Amino acid sequence: MTETTNTAEPLLDPSLFISEDVHRREVKLADGRKHTFYIREQDAGVLRAFFAGQASDDSDKQADSMARLIAKSICDPEGNPALSLADAKRLKFAVQIALTKAISEVHSYQGKESSPAEEVESGSDTSSL
Repeated sequence: MTETTNTAEPLLDPSLFISEDVHRREVKLADGRKHTFYIREQDAGVLRAFFAGQASDDSDKQADSMARLIAKSICDPEGNPALSLADAKRLKFAVQIALTKAISEVHSYQGKESSPAEEVESGSDTSSL
């Protein structure tokens, strides 16, 4: 006689949660070349801090919030941080904007799970962050 084990269905779809996956993105920068970046999803607190910084009347807080998001999100292929906060602050503004768009793309909710290999590589100018 074979026993079957019934497992409970998850209460919430796994695609509703941040992933531990590293997302590869090809980003076209102002120099006209495509550059490969690796991005880790961040929890809601990091994103809320970014938005709060961007909404601030303090220009230093605005600049810091973008650099902090980039430093936390950009990583190597194994998911280790690739930029210090000091390095992220030194990036050219056009590079910061392009990376923020790529980070936004990674954080957009698509309503389905996808593996990094299934993701479309893009430097798309659509943003949903």
